[in-house]
Amino acid sequence: MGRLLAVALIAVGGALPSTAQLHVELPFTVGNDQGEELTLVVGIDERATNRIDTVLGERELPPVHPPQDVFHAVLRFYDTVDGEWKWTYRDFRPVVRRDTFSVEYRLLVQRGTGHSILLRWAYPLPERIDSAVLSDRVTGTLVRIRFDQAQQASIENQFLEEFLLRVWYRIGEVSVVNEARELRVGPLQRVQLYDLLGRLCWEGERLPHGEELRLLPGVYVAVIQRVGGKLERFLWHSLSGGQALEKP
Repeated sequence: MGRLLAVALIAVGGALPSTAQLHVELPFTVGNDQGEELTLVVGIDERATNRIDTVLGERELPPVHPPQDVFHAVLRFYDTVDGEWKWTYRDFRPVVRRDTFSVEYRLLVQRGTGHSILLRWAYPLPERIDSAVLSDRVTGTLVRIRFDQAQQASIENQFLEEFLLRVWYRIGEVSVVNEARELRVGPLQRVQLYDLLGRLCWEGERLPHGEELRLLPGVYVAVIQRVGGKLERFLWHSLSGGQALEKP
């Protein structure tokens, strides 16, 4: 009888599905005002490495744009094993074992015969993504596009061709309220930290602390939007786990 029970348990255990691996992706479209466009995908995956992961659909592309009059958009990342930059249309990064973390992706665009760069994305953002912000790589302030309910944006500056897309991921629990994901954070709705040059350095549902605090030591301007739309601004220091220099 005991042997029969053991065999039955093994059979049932073998029929159970394996634990799903964490996979989050954010597709978005990059195009120009001539109707040409490409869809790119960034994300995280437990199987991802800092190399080309063919199992995740990544494919290495030649590290050069087509002729100048041809529209092209591509993601670029640094292969830590080969020690060189790789081009691809899909860029998945390893999962960081913290409740909240961000990943920075690089976007290269060649306008072709177009003048404007057009961006489109779906909203609400995929589950486990708190926010996504695209900025220029020159100063970080010439272009600043948040992937929000507008679901589209354009870049008119024809001298800009390289951009940074910072995506904030949350692996902790979220709750769904009125079809929009809201974190259980009490009275705060959105927190942003800017350096003294006006560049966004942190964005989330609360001020960073503990292992989340990966900012350079220094003073930042904190902008807090509370439920109801009230904005509060104060100076905030990243040392000693983060502290306000002015009473919020």
